[in-house]
Amino acid sequence: MATDPPITSYSEFLKALLSDRERFFEEVVEGVALRSKLRYAVVTIIALSGFFGLVAGAYSGPAQAVSAGVKLPFLFFATFTVCFPAFFVVQVLVGSRLRLLQVVVLVFGALALTSVLLAAFVPVTAFFLISGANYYFQHLLNIAIAGVAGVFGMYALHEGLGVVCEKRGVYPRKALTIMRAWALLFAFVGIQLAWSLRPFLGDRNEPFQVFGTYQGNFYAAIIYAVNKLMSGDEKAAPSPGKRDTVPRFRGLSIPPFDTAADSAHRPRRP
Repeated sequence: MATDPPITSYSEFLKALLSDRERFFEEVVEGVALRSKLRYAVVTIIALSGFFGLVAGAYSGPAQAVSAGVKLPFLFFATFTVCFPAFFVVQVLVGSRLRLLQVVVLVFGALALTSVLLAAFVPVTAFFLISGANYYFQHLLNIAIAGVAGVFGMYALHEGLGVVCEKRGVYPRKALTIMRAWALLFAFVGIQLAWSLRPFLGDRNEPFQVFGTYQGNFYAAIIYAVNKLMSGDEKAAPSPGKRDTVPRFRGLSIPPFDTAADSAHRPRRP
């Protein structure tokens, strides 16, 4: 192991995640301060991903901001809960000598790094929010940021397992292939859960709601949002007594997460 002292503080934990991940991964393999690392990772996920959700949700007001700030960390933990058991069991079957807590800390470390990246993009999100950017642009921007952060987090996990393979010999190299497949599974489950938990950005033309009732799927919603953005459509505040009635995109009944198309097909309030 490196001659550096063990990671014993939150600031050292963040520094290791950002600039010295090899040290972090080696300490995990050595079993050094695993519980404190797990605690730091959980705090990071809750605080920083929640911060990103808070700013993104501010588009529709304080209530939506708080809702998104709570739902985004929950999305991370729920996706982990669904995907981790299969990942751990398969790792054991292919010969990994990492204990349960070690694998948990590795995965949570990757999710913590993802949360750090989300928080780093908050100024970008806030800038376009303040400057009054197009609704659909805001939606696609936040999705793109989440995607980039998620890919980098999974890459960091893959990198860490590679270090374990090369320097510690406690993790079979063939298991890295399984890791890539699991990363895809994690992404698909996360996307589906995000679709179920929407709205995150919220609709200014509708009353606040914690969970929406929509049809369709995430991928068709992205197509809808891109089409509306390219055509120059923008959600504006409705005139008194009127509802937003943007037509559906070529027969698709779903907009991205919580768009005007959903509003158009909900029962009208008296």
